Amino acid sequence: MLDLNITLFIQLVNFFVAVFVLNLLLVRPIREIIKKRKGIIGELSGEADGFEAEASRRLASYEEELMAARQAAALARKEGHAAGVAEQRNIVEKAQEGARGIMDGARRSVRTEAEAALKELRGRTAAVSASLAERLLMG
Repeated sequence: MLDLNITLFIQLVNFFVAVFVLNLLLVRPIREIIKKRKGIIGELSGEADGFEAEASRRLASYEEELMAARQAAALARKEGHAAGVAEQRNIVEKAQEGARGIMDGARRSVRTEAEAALKELRGRTAAVSASLAERLLMG
């Protein structure tokens, strides 16, 4: 049979004090760390989405420029047809080289910007991870 005496109430008080202290020392700080981590991850994800959107926008712009360059080359071919086949070939080759240069430059630019953004994001991730690990180990 269970005796209800003062030790039962002391044990209940001990239990609730332990739960309260553990909540203060462990549960709340860990919840805060998790909230901050989710916020940082969400922010970095948003930045990555922004970089991706910017890259897509620039690629579309470069494709429009390429289309304009191709249209200019076609017009030049029509005008150069009267001057002869040799002149036409020179104009077309120059337009294609210009288009390749624009595309190569655009690709290098996008690649450089993407690498810089990735490097920055990795740097931030390492700093955040180190900070979180330090907080977890100290706190």
